[in-house]
Amino acid sequence: MKTVVFLAGLVALAIAGTVPSHHQVATKPVDAEFVAKQKKVLSLFASIGQVYPEAEWYKIGKEYDVHANIDNYTNKKAVEEFLTLYKFGFMPKYEVFSIFYENMREEAVALYHLFHYAKDFDTFYKTAAWARVYLNEYQFVYAFYIAVLVRPDTKGLLVPAPYEVYPEFFTNTETMTKAYRMKMQDGTNQPDIARNYGVVKENDYYVYYANYSNYWNYDNEEQRLSYFTEDIGLNSYYFYFHIYLPFWMKGDDYGILKERRGEFYYYFYQQLMARYYSERLTNGLAEIPEFTWWKPIKHGYKPFLSTLYYPFIQRNDYYTIPADKYYEELQFLDTYEKTFMQYLQRGHFQAYKQEVDFHNSKSINFVGNFWQTNPDLYDHSSPRNYFRSYEMTARQLLGAAPEPLDKYTVPPYALNFYQTSLRDPVFYQLYSKILKYILEYKEHLEPYTQDNLHYVGVKINDVHVDKLVTYFDFYDYDITNGVYKNMEELKTMTPRYKVRQPRLSHKPFTITIDVKSDIEGEAVFKVFLGPKYDSKGYPINIEDNYMNFYELDWFTYKLKSGQNKIERDCNEFFVFKDDSLPVTEIYKYLEQGKVPLEMSEKPEYFPKRLMLPKGTDGGFPFQLFVYVYPYQQPPKEYENFNFLVDSKPLGYPLDRPPYEPYFYQPNMFFEDVYIYFEGEHFPYSLNNPFYVPHRNDMHHK
Repeated sequence: MKTVVFLAGLVALAIAGTVPSHHQVATKPVDAEFVAKQKKVLSLFASIGQVYPEAEWYKIGKEYDVHANIDNYTNKKAVEEFLTLYKFGFMPKYEVFSIFYENMREEAVALYHLFHYAKDFDTFYKTAAWARVYLNEYQFVYAFYIAVLVRPDTKGLLVPAPYEVYPEFFTNTETMTKAYRMKMQDGTNQPDIARNYGVVKENDYYVYYANYSNYWNYDNEEQRLSYFTEDIGLNSYYFYFHIYLPFWMKGDDYGILKERRGEFYYYFYQQLMARYYSERLTNGLAEIPEFTWWKPIKHGYKPFLSTLYYPFIQRNDYYTIPADKYYEELQFLDTYEKTFMQYLQRGHFQAYKQEVDFHNSKSINFVGNFWQTNPDLYDHSSPRNYFRSYEMTARQLLGAAPEPLDKYTVPPYALNFYQTSLRDPVFYQLYSKILKYILEYKEHLEPYTQDNLHYVGVKINDVHVDKLVTYFDFYDYDITNGVYKNMEELKTMTPRYKVRQPRLSHKPFTITIDVKSDIEGEAVFKVFLGPKYDSKGYPINIEDNYMNFYELDWFTYKLKSGQNKIERDCNEFFVFKDDSLPVTEIYKYLEQGKVPLEMSEKPEYFPKRLMLPKGTDGGFPFQLFVYVYPYQQPPKEYENFNFLVDSKPLGYPLDRPPYEPYFYQPNMFFEDVYIYFEGEHFPYSLNNPFYVPHRNDMHHK
């Protein structure tokens, strides 16, 4: 019997090994100068935990002197401030870096400024090479990511997916340990036994079939969502959100976006939480749990992650924050919440040398800044010597970690890093709490009237959607960067280790919109997806449900007089992108004088494969909301921001509570849809251990 089961496991792995998905890659041509810059940037991300004395960047960085080249920076004061910190003592190598700790953050910001103010690319590259040699590798990568994506002379350059740069933040310890062991053994002499534990050799790669945090955690119902919350693309998406909009950055560095910073903060979390809520519904989970600071928190989390040296801290179920130890922090959180509600009840906020009218829709910028506690909140007041953030304090207490030993030795836990925060169920409970306060502000806004919403002469007659089907398919990603190499391997940089993991995906589909128009003109179409019923199965009206819709598409279209038939393929949807390509593939494209288009132009967009919630065998009910309205060009100062299609608020017309008698207009359409799931329901069933029955029919139909 054991032999039969063993062979079944081998057959399963052999079959599974043929199915990793690939997508058609749109590219754009680049010139030789771009290619040279790109290769230099990529070289600094490689094998981030090691130094390679023969590398070009090492030789340059080893000899570079920041102070001697101070004239090559546009802000000498920033350079001097960095050098003062550096001489006092910077974060040591190989320690865990988190942006949520004051000393580490102060140093990382100073390092970013050093990168930012380099007057040209050559100075920037030399400065980065110097930092790569002498500074903490995690701290370097953090500042380097931001600089590459922000500097004008690196615009369009690709950055590797974060799960390739430091795979230990995205891959469970079991899988990483297998890779370490394989490296120490220089492969395996017993491939049949290795297959039994989810390890196969394919060409030059060792492939590791990786589970999510699964069977050990299945007593916790929240772990039903691990395929979503631990998805490498989703966690990269959250990391990029922070990289593009760091909470510590002053709004002046954003330029015109300073005026909408708080709005972006709210919109990002509202969309993320709406998408998460839809995933809960299809898994039969109740509403997002609420918690209080003073009582046990029901859901714990066991990350099964480890940095190169330290395992992640686990939080037990029914964890109680020690009130005697953190009384001051708990009082701060409680007071922060009550202060906001007190001002909200008055209808205006008056502090920090500014007054905010909560009946004004533009006050969302202040409200978002208030909950993020970013520097723009205090823009009108004098600089402060004391800083305390609601978000950072909450993460610290909910992480259940011991106090740091010193300013550089901090315990890793999921909420301590943007790369891992989404894994923890309490993350969603925290931001659901924050959003509820912001939604209380939204109740102060006047609903849109019929005149606001009605597009005179335009009517949506019908919306047709292809059958919506989701499934799990295997996806490969490279973890070679997380395994130490010898000098010969560093020289060749040959990738050797891959993770193969089942990830949620969906079949292609098209939305067809039939519109009758009595006018000709440029129009904006928005397509939202939201629940039709709550977790108890009761229908939800739009006034109570508007915050649970997330955007699928947002585009302009020139209406003609008469009938208009508009077809949108899901691959065209505006707010999504394909998975990042591995660095090995990027180099191949560079040799052809081109780069992947989406990685170059919108690395921060939502993963396309997670466009739809999982669904069920019989089809889970949702509803599409389609809205068309007249196009208004964004102000000229926003023309370089391709994520702003028009001049309306983000999320319009669901950016505030609707009033149902006014809301339903001829230029709106609600369409009931069902999302079907096909294939194996539990991702761990597609992997090891071998004795789990395997049934993956999706790729054999």
